[in-house]
Amino acid sequence: MSLALPLVRFLVYMALHMIGDFPFQSPWMIQGKETSWEVLVYHCMTYTAMFVLGLLHPELASHITVQGLALIFVSHILIDAAKARWKWIKQIWVDQLLHFSMIALAILLGWM
Repeated sequence: MSLALPLVRFLVYMALHMIGDFPFQSPWMIQGKETSWEVLVYHCMTYTAMFVLGLLHPELASHITVQGLALIFVSHILIDAAKARWKWIKQIWVDQLLHFSMIALAILLGWM
């Protein structure tokens, strides 16, 4: 399947999201992002790094833009702050749905 297809890219980005948001989020980050903006930013930088690694793939590299990476990074900070710091988001599925929506938005805008 070609990565030129938006749905295929969305599935690849979902996998990158899951890797960045779960295995690469340390217990220190999980606890610290509730009280420290610095730790939250470290988590979001680590998370976004998974998408930056996508630039190593020739087909993905032609789709990933600075705007897309910025949207992924900033939206992740806001969504995680809404969940961990401000407690506006209670369920993890809402958190994940918002993250997936931002990935879809980046694709629709032609930024990823």
